[in-house]
Amino acid sequence: MIRALIITTSALAVLAAGAPAATASASPAASANPPFCKGVKPCVIGGDAGVTWVLASASSSSKARRTAARLLRNAKAVHRQYGAPEWIDIRVVRKGACWRRYGSGKVEASSACTYKRVERELS
Repeated sequence: MIRALIITTSALAVLAAGAPAATASASPAASANPPFCKGVKPCVIGGDAGVTWVLASASSSSKARRTAARLLRNAKAVHRQYGAPEWIDIRVVRKGACWRRYGSGKVEASSACTYKRVERELS
């Protein structure tokens, strides 16, 4: 039993040691957090250069307002740096069951689960 534990931990240690080398060879943008989601967890983004949507969660309406403001600041900074996106759609949903249901971004969140929704043209 102890031998199996030692073999398993050593195999995991070898895999863990190889993981940073694999991510270091990848581009930094691919391994880093998306710039829209800087300072916000959990966060999901999608869309294209014209319209980008960002989905985040919060536990209260005051935290939702703060989260939406942070995401809007991040989006404006990305727009200044890259010139895209033209429009941003930010939705902050409730944590818990609402985030589990709508957090993937595949289905639009219901109004009962949405704390804050912001659509802005970035110019």
